[in-house]
Amino acid sequence: MDPTAGGVVDQATLQSLLAAPLPKEINAEVLSKVDALARSASMQEALLLLQADEQRLINEAIQLAEIPAPTFQEEKKAKAYADLLKANGISDVQIDSIGNVIGIRKGSDNGPRIAIIAHLDTVFESSTDVKVKKEGKLLLQPGLTDDSNALAMILSWIRALDKTKIKTIGDLIFVGSVGEEGNGDLRGVKQFFKEYKDISGVVVLEGAIPPPVIAIQNTGSNRFLINFTGPGGHSYGAFGQVPSAIHAQGRFIAKVADMQTPSTPKTTFTVGIVKGGRSINTIAPDASLEIDIRSNGNQELIATTKQVMAYVEQAAAEENRRWGITSPASMIKTSIKTIGERPGGMTAPQQAIVQTWLAATKAQGIKPELLAGASTDAGVPISQGIPTIVMGCGGKSGGFHSVTENWDPTDAYKGVQLGFLTTMSLAGVQGITQPTLPVR
Repeated sequence: MDPTAGGVVDQATLQSLLAAPLPKEINAEVLSKVDALARSASMQEALLLLQADEQRLINEAIQLAEIPAPTFQEEKKAKAYADLLKANGISDVQIDSIGNVIGIRKGSDNGPRIAIIAHLDTVFESSTDVKVKKEGKLLLQPGLTDDSNALAMILSWIRALDKTKIKTIGDLIFVGSVGEEGNGDLRGVKQFFKEYKDISGVVVLEGAIPPPVIAIQNTGSNRFLINFTGPGGHSYGAFGQVPSAIHAQGRFIAKVADMQTPSTPKTTFTVGIVKGGRSINTIAPDASLEIDIRSNGNQELIATTKQVMAYVEQAAAEENRRWGITSPASMIKTSIKTIGERPGGMTAPQQAIVQTWLAATKAQGIKPELLAGASTDAGVPISQGIPTIVMGCGGKSGGFHSVTENWDPTDAYKGVQLGFLTTMSLAGVQGITQPTLPVR
C-alpha cells in the first residue's frame, strides 16, 4: 500500500518509517499554505488571543477536571462540557446515544470535515479526591492532563475563531468522547465513526503529550477476561482429589511472566487484575484474571495474543495432570472473554496531515519531536484509513494515570497556538488559504 494514500501502513513500511519517522523536507505546497495562513492578520490576531486566553483555559480545565468522570460514568461531565460549548458560541451541540458530546462549527464550502477529539473519562474511581491542589506553579489533580486541559483547549480555540471571525472552509466537529480509558474500549469514537462516515482527518488532543511532540503511531491492544473453574473442595479433606482453579491460574501467570516479546516493535503484556477463591481453607473452585497485551506492530500483537491463549489451556492441563484428574466433571475448565480490542496502525509521515503539522512547527520556530507510540482514540480512525495525528496541550505534565498527576501550565498557550495553526491550516480559511487536507 502507498503510505501516502491513507490506510494502515503495512509492517515492512512501518519499520522503515519508524527508522526515519519525520521527513527533513516538507511538502512545498503544504508549506506555502501554512505560511500564508501564519502570516495573515487574522491568524496573528488569533494567536495573540490564545495567549491572552491562557488563564481562562486553565480555569476551565480545573472546572472540568473537578467533575468526577470514571469510564462509564461520564454523564455529568458531558453535560457540563456541552453547556460550555454552547456558551462559547457552538449552537449545534448534542450528546449522542452513547454519551459523546458533539459540537459542529460549519465551514463555508465543501471542504474537508475535521474531527477534533478529546476524551471526557478518567481512570479514577468516583470516590477519588479530584479537588485541584496548587504547589507553586504546579497544579496537582488526577485527570487534569488526561484529558481535561485538552477539552479546555478546544474551548479556547472556539473563542479565538469567534473573536477574529475566522471562517474555515471545512467543517470543524468538536468531540468530547466517552470510554477512552481502560475497559471503555474506545466505545465513544467507535460509535462516532459509525455515524460520521465523511471525516477527512482527525486531530486527537491528549493533554499529557507535551508540545512539540506528535504521535502518528497508535499502539494496538487486546484485553481478555480469563476464567478457571473447577469443583473445589476442603483444603484438607479433598486434598489430592480435586484441582485448584487458583493454582491453574498461577501456572498461567508464571508462563506469561516468562514470555519473551519483541523490543521492536515494542510489545508488552501484563496481568492487571486477579481474583478468586472462597476461603483460606478451600481448594478454589474459581479464579479469574484480566490481561492486557499491546504492540506497536499488528503482526506482533496477533502472535503474542496467540501464545497467551495457548498458555490458558496448557495451564489447566498441567493442573489436572498434577492431581491425576481424568474425569471431565472434576477437571479445571477455562473460558476466555474479549473485553477490549483497541486497533493499532500508523499515519504515514508523508500524508498531508503530518506535513501540515510539520509546517506549523516551522512557522512557529519549534523543533518537532515524535512519540514512539500511544494508545488513544486515534486507533479507530487510523485503522479505518483516516489521516490522524495526536497532539498535546501545552506546559509540562507528570504523574500520568496516578493520583499525583500534575500540570505546570507555564506557557501552555504555545501548544494551544501550534494546535490551532495546524488545525485551521488543515481546514483552510476563507479568503486566505485553501485546505491542506484533501477531502476524503
